[in-house]
Amino acid sequence: MNLIKTSLATLAFGTVALSSMAQERPIGYWRAHMPYNSAVSLASNGKEIFVATQKAFYIYNIGTKESESFSKVEGMSDVGMSWIGYDTYTSTAILAYANSNIDLYKDGSFYNLPEIKNKTVSGSKKINRIYTEPGLAFLSTDQGIVVIDLEKREVKETYSFYLNNQILPITDFTATGNFYYAASTKGFYKANKNAVNLQSFAAWTKIDTGRSFIGAAIYKDKVFVTDADSLFVVQNDTLKFLYRSDTNTRHIDGGVDGLFITENYKKTFNGMVRKMDENFQFIDSFKTPGLCTHVLQTDTNNVWLADEFSGMKIRELRGDPYGILLPEGPSHYANFDIYANNGEVWVAHGGYNDLMDISNSSAGFSSFKNEKWTQFRTYESPVIGNDKFDFIRIIKGNDGNVYVGSAQDGLLILKPDGTTENYAKNSFIDSSAMSGSWHWLNGFAFDDDNNLWMTVHGGKRELVVRTKTGSYYQMAVPIPRGPIPNAAGQIIIDDNGQKWYTTTGSTGGVIVYDDNHTPENAADDKYRALLAGKGLGGLPDNETYSIAKDKNGAIWIGTKNGIGIVNCPGQVMTGGCEAEIRVVQYDDFAGYLFESQQVKAIAVDGANRKWIGTNNGVWLVSPEGDKVVNRFTAANSPLPSDLVQKIEIDPVTGDVYIGTEDGLVSYRGTATEGGKENAEVKAFPNPVPSGYSGNIAIKGLVENADVRITDISGQLVYRTKAFGGQAVWNGIDYTGRRPQSGVYMVFITNKDGSQTHVGKLVFME
Repeated sequence: MNLIKTSLATLAFGTVALSSMAQERPIGYWRAHMPYNSAVSLASNGKEIFVATQKAFYIYNIGTKESESFSKVEGMSDVGMSWIGYDTYTSTAILAYANSNIDLYKDGSFYNLPEIKNKTVSGSKKINRIYTEPGLAFLSTDQGIVVIDLEKREVKETYSFYLNNQILPITDFTATGNFYYAASTKGFYKANKNAVNLQSFAAWTKIDTGRSFIGAAIYKDKVFVTDADSLFVVQNDTLKFLYRSDTNTRHIDGGVDGLFITENYKKTFNGMVRKMDENFQFIDSFKTPGLCTHVLQTDTNNVWLADEFSGMKIRELRGDPYGILLPEGPSHYANFDIYANNGEVWVAHGGYNDLMDISNSSAGFSSFKNEKWTQFRTYESPVIGNDKFDFIRIIKGNDGNVYVGSAQDGLLILKPDGTTENYAKNSFIDSSAMSGSWHWLNGFAFDDDNNLWMTVHGGKRELVVRTKTGSYYQMAVPIPRGPIPNAAGQIIIDDNGQKWYTTTGSTGGVIVYDDNHTPENAADDKYRALLAGKGLGGLPDNETYSIAKDKNGAIWIGTKNGIGIVNCPGQVMTGGCEAEIRVVQYDDFAGYLFESQQVKAIAVDGANRKWIGTNNGVWLVSPEGDKVVNRFTAANSPLPSDLVQKIEIDPVTGDVYIGTEDGLVSYRGTATEGGKENAEVKAFPNPVPSGYSGNIAIKGLVENADVRITDISGQLVYRTKAFGGQAVWNGIDYTGRRPQSGVYMVFITNKDGSQTHVGKLVFME
């Protein structure tokens, strides 16, 4: 204790308050990064538009033109919307998810109704449409009509329809006067609202059973119903034909001054909305670039459209529809590759599955910087143009260039001034064995000399290097593998300059390539494949998905059956080193590291801990992998899905970006990259607000620094070791209490005492 007092006296003159970071989010904070440009349904209370998108939900204020977005972070129970409704009587929005889950939203809070989702039935439980009456919501589902009491927040009853002992999916539901109307895949039905037992199919009258209907709507008390291309009106309990579309009818909606018929031309990804009056005459029509799914008319001057590709649009008076300002988000929920550094994020939206089937995505890629997303989409961005698809790899170099790799169209280089370079056909990128017209880049990594190494999946010369001077060299690796010749995937570079990359399929394993630091001379190069089995490489499985280098230089390899660790990569070429399949004990179970798990992603944080992404969520494990620090799943966290594709850690902020099949989220981790010296040391929150119970972080530290916190008299309050470059304190002193309000000293030093820093931390009353 005397030593601390002496240090305080010696360093007091140079002591400064640790600067507070106003925009910093606390440790453990989750954030969703969802797209909002794929609207599926709309509802309104007259002042706001409630917008259900493919993966998220937001509210648009008509008056202020501002949006508020929501996700699992803000309280939603799920992702992936199918429809939305609104009940004015209870001021409740009804959110239906594609997996048949339901949320009720009111006054900024969500209430979950999982009954349909959790119910065990045969067949689909999909929720197709929502109709509301005061206090009630009628859900058209593939299991019938589910009625929800919105005041009691419970399922009231279910109306089931049967034909030949088979349940009929209900595609839409509406009402007028004393009657309910239900459209199904096997007919159109009605029932008196006052019928004794609407749950009995016998209470429902058949109007038509010869067609498969997709929608129903009311306009001027008239009942309209449509199948895939023909529109009818109900007259005297029979259907009168009105109109046949020359394409596919998507939906019909009753508006303020007309019936809206939405048609889609899927081959051209365009549509048409036609407006019919009460005399069955068309009085207006307009084209809709993109595929319209729903029309909402709030007044005679404004028509709102839900569009699959462009989000919500508005048509004012009789003008052309145009998009409104969407909440901040990437261009798509797919996130096959992620780059993150110092708060800047780049995401590639293409991808492929385990069978190497590509997504043929036009979503391009997106960037996030200064709290703003920029979208680069095929057909829309001049950076990409109209002929480049499936961007699956992305990385930013020290030169400021962003390098984006496509599964079909080779390499795109986006320069800081906005200009581009493109390389595909007749370039250094060989055509792929998958298709002669594809030039498939499947991995990026920079070496210590700022040379960019790339893998060409299925290319005869599967390794390419772009030197920092802009020269390109190609390398062939004649190691047989299948079923795809020269399969090459993710690539990293070890501390010896050797290139390690995964393959695809069940025979390839991992390939290690040593260019002897002379990429221009292939004559002195060496290579070797690491496979499953003793003497062959020691991997747990030949099917490899992910690879990472930890801070000790060890190579962690994720496979179809767990993780193999190469602790001596410098000896691999001579055959003196193989992968270790580590035995660990989690809880009461001992076994091989992540045995039986498909390890799709591995990332190493500033404290050398490993973030492991699988088909069963995310694990954070200790540096040696022998302890589970944390585990996140879709059930216990805002993770959109347990199917994890990519994990990337921002070394400066400590944010862990987790890419799942249903969208991207980030988690503010406890570790950052440590420096060689204490630089720009910052604490957050600082001052610590009264009543604050979260973690306090101190970042910008020398790697693995010793951190001591004392009161102003030098009494030790807390001591810890930094996670890489960031120390974390839960705000509780050694007595188990929150420190009293006042100023506290923070002493930071490295192991040999050559790097020291002293700062102040303030606790508020």
